Amino acid sequence: MPPWLLILITLLVVTLVINPSEQDFSWYRSLKRPGWMSIDPWVPAAWVVISVSFYFSALSFWFKTGEWLWMAAYAGLLVLLRSQHCVICRLRNLSAGLPICLLGWMLTLMLTLLVRPTSPLAAGLLVPVLVWTPVEAIVTLQMIGLNRKKQRSGRGANDRGPARSRRL
Repeated sequence: MPPWLLILITLLVVTLVINPSEQDFSWYRSLKRPGWMSIDPWVPAAWVVISVSFYFSALSFWFKTGEWLWMAAYAGLLVLLRSQHCVICRLRNLSAGLPICLLGWMLTLMLTLLVRPTSPLAAGLLVPVLVWTPVEAIVTLQMIGLNRKKQRSGRGANDRGPARSRRL
């Protein structure tokens, strides 16, 4: 199997497998979003651009080095980047995705800096991920503020902890 096809299949499988269920994603869609985020229909388009640039970055670096260890690093980073929404939706907790988002951004920055000397093109193709990840973090932080009541137990305005049992 040619490397370009294996890289493409890996990208597609990871993208398709690491997705929230329809039930979990309907919870996410029901949350309030920041007023400035009228670009909601463009979010999937942004992910397509990110996926395509990520693919061509990996492919470009493969053509320069031919080392599978680097492709494993790309695959691991892809799993991390794609898992953020799955974790948020599965746990129904917006805050759960922030550490994944931060780690994904830091590892993308590290990968960008590491591949740059060998392939400036591969590094440049990772820039969309470096730009989009902080935007996602900002949106998530604002959504946490807008949806605070949905994440509480419903025991009162100052409730921040889990509900306690009334049993003795």
